[in-house]
Amino acid sequence: MSDNPSSFDHAFRSADNKTDDNDTIKFYKPPKQIVFFDTEVSTSYKRISDTGAVIEDGTVLHTESVGRLLEFLSHGDYICGHNIFEHDLKYLDKEVKGISAALESVAIDTLYLSPLLFPKRPYHSLLKDDKLESDELNNPVNDSIKAKELFYDELNAYNELPSLLRQIYYSLLSRVKEFRAFFSYTGDNTDFVELSSAILNEFDVRICSNAELQSFIDNSPTELAYALALINTNDRHSITPRWLLYNFPQIENIIRRLCSVPCGGDCPYCKSRLDIHKNLKKYFGFDDFRKYNGETLQQDAVQAAVDGRSLLAIFPTGGGKSITFQLPALMAGDNAHALTVVISPLQSLMKDQVDNRQRKGISDAVTINGLLDPIERASSIRLLTNGTASLLYISPELLRSRTLERILVSRNIARVVIDEAHCFSAWGQDFRVDYLYIGDFIKKLQQAKRRTDPIPVSCFTATA
Repeated sequence: MSDNPSSFDHAFRSADNKTDDNDTIKFYKPPKQIVFFDTEVSTSYKRISDTGAVIEDGTVLHTESVGRLLEFLSHGDYICGHNIFEHDLKYLDKEVKGISAALESVAIDTLYLSPLLFPKRPYHSLLKDDKLESDELNNPVNDSIKAKELFYDELNAYNELPSLLRQIYYSLLSRVKEFRAFFSYTGDNTDFVELSSAILNEFDVRICSNAELQSFIDNSPTELAYALALINTNDRHSITPRWLLYNFPQIENIIRRLCSVPCGGDCPYCKSRLDIHKNLKKYFGFDDFRKYNGETLQQDAVQAAVDGRSLLAIFPTGGGKSITFQLPALMAGDNAHALTVVISPLQSLMKDQVDNRQRKGISDAVTINGLLDPIERASSIRLLTNGTASLLYISPELLRSRTLERILVSRNIARVVIDEAHCFSAWGQDFRVDYLYIGDFIKKLQQAKRRTDPIPVSCFTATA
């Protein structure tokens, strides 16, 4: 094997390229032919143990020889697979040093295209998070065929996008390693000079017109593209896949800045979607918030939350504090596909609030607590993981659950609400020692999600 192959041809010739005389493969090569491939890696030795590949005319290769695979790949103008940048090319590089760099410019990865072109729930039937659904376990030929099917579905979805949106995606992604070969294959080559203006034109009244788009374009083009794809679904229950949030944590912040933080200016989006009075009427049917001795406590608390601030609110008993965290939560779910977590020690109250929402035919609020039977618990988890729920009620003891932690890492978290916040105090009989773990949990969650901006926190309690 060559240590420093200067080209793809050199690289595959340097590999173990022995074949039997009876193994001759004839190729038909149409314009821009793609070879789809997959590799299986031994869990013991962390080296490639099996490979498979297929081309458009149905010609198939199944071999343990990396040399034969590379020779097969050389008959295409492009290579394509699912998660090839983080998996297949890295392990090929262990076999033939330098091959990954040689292949990057012609490598199309269906993994990165999927959330861009299938952001709407239900997602593409072949996908399960970042994996391909295969009928045969660990069969690289079958996985190659699945990658081929997925790619052409992705290509059709891309071609069906509005031309302006295609140009936006090209301008944002054509120089990004994971997308460069795809745009070379499609033949798109038009950059926008005024990209921010094009985005505002395409997403008119769906994003804040005063958001710092140019900063995102310059510093986070991939994350911006994925955020725009999710916004383009116009479906509040579609969410960003967990693997994508982990690798591109800035997506959460971009969606929040575009869709969930009022600019305070003359912006049609903010004046409609982020107006707390309009949304009070929309979700609860009330024309105005309550006042207490002339003080607009409810309104002030709601506005502070919608503005993204952390807050402490003390209300009169029975003063309607629940609506002050429920309304921002529903707005964040609708506008930013985000989840609000409400921590409360009162399991019966949590269940009552969830039941009240469900009696109105609304399934955006769920609870996980000890009062649920296994079927109810499984249903709550399903609604959380598929994006239906935008409001989660839990007890502080549940924060030590690894299952809950995995769920919250996979969701865009708008805010943590701590109800009955007087339980922090060790001076009374209401002290709950698990409340002292809440701060550590939020910090741990932020680290797991690789968030640079803090998760906002609201603390509520009553005078009595």
